[in-house]
Amino acid sequence: MAVTPHDSGSTFVFDGTTFTVTNLTVNFSDVSGATDRIDISNLAQTTGETILTQARPLVGSATGETGKEITFDYIGITQLEGGDSGAYALGGDVALSGNATIVSSTLTLAVNDVVRGNATVRIS
Repeated sequence: MAVTPHDSGSTFVFDGTTFTVTNLTVNFSDVSGATDRIDISNLAQTTGETILTQARPLVGSATGETGKEITFDYIGITQLEGGDSGAYALGGDVALSGNATIVSSTLTLAVNDVVRGNATVRIS
């Protein structure tokens, strides 16, 4: 039988507070892309000609960036606030841990419901 995220007991612990994860996306981006060259090929080139490129006019720094972000929905007893940094541990089938900064968060409060939220953390 297939295992679902509900079977894994997915939790997110941030700065000592545990949140139950109800939806999870882990994004791995290419932080070295800041140094990629720009393709400036054009229709005046002939078939088989080498692709023309040039250096990017603006260069980004990947220093301290891992290219990893975790976006998740959670239920808990408190809110995750944007800009906060701390140690995190993601438990369940996708297990990650380290230090992270909350880059965005939302909170939903409703009558007769638990505290629900959404957050995106950038792993450092």
